Amino acid sequence: MTESNTIEIQLSKAKLTKLLFFSVLFVAGGLWMIITNPQTSNPIFNNIIVKALAAYGSTTMGLFGVYFFTKKLFDKKPGLILNEQGIYDNTSAFKFGLIPWSDISQVYEKTVQASIASKQRFVTIGLINPDKYISRETNLLKKKLLQANAKNYGSPIHISTNGLTTNHNDLLNLINSYFEKYRQSA
Repeated sequence: MTESNTIEIQLSKAKLTKLLFFSVLFVAGGLWMIITNPQTSNPIFNNIIVKALAAYGSTTMGLFGVYFFTKKLFDKKPGLILNEQGIYDNTSAFKFGLIPWSDISQVYEKTVQASIASKQRFVTIGLINPDKYISRETNLLKKKLLQANAKNYGSPIHISTNGLTTNHNDLLNLINSYFEKYRQSA
């Protein structure tokens, strides 16, 4: 799309490579725990159930990350497209397609505690009818994740700048300005 009112935000190969690297570390760490069964004097961390959850959880999440980030590294499409029609999001594992401005009720920031030491910020796309987008998903696991997102965070659609060539504040301001400009004409 090359119209003057269209903005394309590309996927960041550098950020995706970094995320792929951390995913590989998660797989390696999980496999190391499975193979070596490390011992510690702490009774909580030495509990067989806690160790199994950590080892298999790390391996599973790492493998999902390796798959997703490798796929995105070779994706030639822009990560996000904004135009007078709406938002096309290609940053997540969910395929929403075009989200028209007329389906959007609000655009806001949502912060989620990712770990004890870090928070993850998202641009949340509030929808007039979230079920319209949730019901499109045919994969049962993805559908349950979308339902959980809608219930816990107010919407199934959250955009992260982790894999984009922009930062969070700039993206939030840009989407809000497009929303203000085009929601009346939608």
